[in-house]
Amino acid sequence: MTSRKPDVPTLLLLAVMYALLAGNALLYYTAPLHPLAHVAIGALAIHLAFTIWHEAVHGTVSSHPRTNEVVGVLGMLPYMTPFFLQRWLHLEHHRRLNQPDDPNHVYTDGLYLTLPFRYPRVLAHARRLLPTDPRTSPQRRADTATTALVVGVLAAALVTGHGIDFLVLWFAPVVVAKLVMDWYINYLPHRGLDPDDFRGTRITAVGWLTPLILNHNYHAVHHIWPTVPWHRYREIYRNKRDYLIRHGVPIEHRVTSSPPESARPDRASARAR
Repeated sequence: MTSRKPDVPTLLLLAVMYALLAGNALLYYTAPLHPLAHVAIGALAIHLAFTIWHEAVHGTVSSHPRTNEVVGVLGMLPYMTPFFLQRWLHLEHHRRLNQPDDPNHVYTDGLYLTLPFRYPRVLAHARRLLPTDPRTSPQRRADTATTALVVGVLAAALVTGHGIDFLVLWFAPVVVAKLVMDWYINYLPHRGLDPDDFRGTRITAVGWLTPLILNHNYHAVHHIWPTVPWHRYREIYRNKRDYLIRHGVPIEHRVTSSPPESARPDRASARAR
């Protein structure tokens, strides 16, 4: 299901993200808003970053690997994370879904509000995996360069007295966006589910949520068909709904906990016939 043409919606997200970041900085220095407004605008921009680099990881941006890598690096840069390292860890998540050695297990191992206190475990897990690091030398150099760029911007901000600017325009938006993203990508879809290709990721079929999180409430569609681009998740869900129910994919119709549709034998069996 991978498109042979460049994925225009994802490229548009990339352009919108950088336009928001640039516009936010321009406003900050020429017609400043309340600092929280700038944090909110920045968080909105960086909220788009996940979808961009995630599509690049799965090669859905283009049929050309180098294009996916360039888009991935550009999409990940505002996230302050090395792209190739994150790509490896994300693909490990797919291979080890909901198993104890799933890199994303730390996000579902406890209450959501305690998640920030578990972030150090993510770094510890990454260090344990480093001996099996599959990155090539050019990929490691690219990751080092992007990390150095982030550190360099921080150092320059501190030296020139713009530390608060760095906090408002970049660091705080990353923190907010990451907490939101971890909820709708890591916690909501996988919390309490089995290490199973079908039963390991839930769908939260809530209409108002869909545009806010760019279709990622249909996350099970991605895990089953990882080369389907983000903007087709809902379409695939509608077309394959009976198939998903037959295979036990948890489908819920509210954001708070509710009995998944696939766990209701009467409805599942009725739709399977």
